[in-house]
Amino acid sequence: MIHRARRAAAVGVLGLAAVGVAACTSGPPTPTDPVLAKGQQIYNNRCQACHGPSGEGLTAPAFYGIAERMTLEQHEAVIAQGRDGTRMPAFADSLSQDDIEAVARYEREVIGVRN
Repeated sequence: MIHRARRAAAVGVLGLAAVGVAACTSGPPTPTDPVLAKGQQIYNNRCQACHGPSGEGLTAPAFYGIAERMTLEQHEAVIAQGRDGTRMPAFADSLSQDDIEAVARYEREVIGVRN
């Protein structure tokens, strides 16, 4: 009987740990605004490997407070042109201006305020 109780407790603890890990590693829910949802899709495919699923910054800068650090136009320019001397590539040749705006808005309006 005690063995069963210990097993149940261990399973419960492991289950809670798994939920905690999933919550920490998953990105934000899909936005209802179609432009932000498009930005999220592009971000997940092109940006999260370096910036993290929630914009927390893995090998690249985090997005928390990005709107206070640069204007939307400056942000879009970084996405389009990249950043010299860093690993940030230019996306102007592979993303449309609408796509770049969607990603910048997602980074600013969703993950930039969420962290």
